[in-house]
Amino acid sequence: MNTNPLTQEDPTIAAEYAGGQWRAKGRNLTTRDVAATQDDLARKVERINNNRTLSSEAKRIAIAREYRAARDHIRAAGQAVLDHVTSERARLSRKLFGHEGEADAQTVIVRRDAADRAAKLTDPHEAQRALQRAEANGDVHLAQAIAGQSFANGWADVVHSWFDANPQAGDTARQLQELPDPSDGVWRMQHAMTYSLMAPDAVAGLSDYQVDALADTVLDSGDAA
Repeated sequence: MNTNPLTQEDPTIAAEYAGGQWRAKGRNLTTRDVAATQDDLARKVERINNNRTLSSEAKRIAIAREYRAARDHIRAAGQAVLDHVTSERARLSRKLFGHEGEADAQTVIVRRDAADRAAKLTDPHEAQRALQRAEANGDVHLAQAIAGQSFANGWADVVHSWFDANPQAGDTARQLQELPDPSDGVWRMQHAMTYSLMAPDAVAGLSDYQVDALADTVLDSGDAA
């Protein structure tokens, strides 16, 4: 889950995760900006509804266009956040569980063997036991491979055990733990709810396809939206 300290008291604060830490940002699409977009949409819808020169159908089409623009804007912002979190998790994972620098042929073989053995683990309990054996035997490459495989599989307890045994992971491990996990269903639902808009009455209940089709409708020149 997201442990961003900046949002614990105020979930609408503009913030971003960059450079290994959460920090305030001058402008970012957060819940505050989603709310502002919703308010802006409501004002536009009101103006359209109050326009007596438009027919009912023209108003509905105009509202569909405004809603689509606002919807796509917010969804793009949500996807940008998701992409950033995913890329940061991948970068930090490589730093923690990957291998930097050159290695001799024997070390490369050992690492490859460790990765193959770790990939065969099928459940977190098995991985935990394998990790304990590797650490007891001083097999750092296998222990690291098991931790990396466990991270990929979402076996948090195993990963935390490796963190505890490797304090040198330090800040990198902390940064990774602070990031939300996009594979977590609860977080995905919260994220989707955050970056969503309430549809105006004129298009409420319509699917995205139906909204887009309505927005693309071209009226006769005498009744243009």
